[in-house]
Amino acid sequence: MSSSSALFQILYQNETLFRVGGSVVHEVLEEPIVVAPEIVKDPEIVQEPEPVAVVAATPPIVAKPVAQTPAIAPAPTLPSGDFPALLHSILILIDAAKQKDMAASESIFLDNILKAVGHSVEKADIVNYSFLKGADARKVLSEKKTNFFITFGVPLIKLHLDLLLMPYTPKLVDGVWFLLTDTLPVIEADRNLKKKLWQALQKMFEMS
Repeated sequence: MSSSSALFQILYQNETLFRVGGSVVHEVLEEPIVVAPEIVKDPEIVQEPEPVAVVAATPPIVAKPVAQTPAIAPAPTLPSGDFPALLHSILILIDAAKQKDMAASESIFLDNILKAVGHSVEKADIVNYSFLKGADARKVLSEKKTNFFITFGVPLIKLHLDLLLMPYTPKLVDGVWFLLTDTLPVIEADRNLKKKLWQALQKMFEMS
């Protein structure tokens, strides 16, 4: 997938485009013409007409709408409690107070934008800050078990990390790339922020 096609898919993933061309032909349903058989009149034999079969008109076929986005399960988050042990090189932090896992639409959007830069949610650890009892990430990062730390709307100060980050600007600190952005719902609703996130991720993974 080229960079331009990947960005186009991300920006317009929730919209349906229609291509109109050709001419519209109106179908006319004509009633069949039934010709009655000729009755031969004879003084002795009267031939009765043969019965004519009546063919019912074929009912119109109504096309059922096709869902644009296949239903998939939300990307699972790591177990709640203390800051969990990491399993992958990408750590993603979200903040969803009402539910532990991401909403399906957010999971699809995040997976699409990660795939556009050569990764996916299946190869990332997703942690929900609202369900953490111990939010100290210093020990986890000191163990060098992650190479990319992407936080969606969660300031690093809440994780006891004293780092100054500019939004949508990747920064390399002690061998770990950090990226601070807005929350997923905010980015998903803003086409300009989608582009900024895609450019930031592309730059971060290319420089690593």
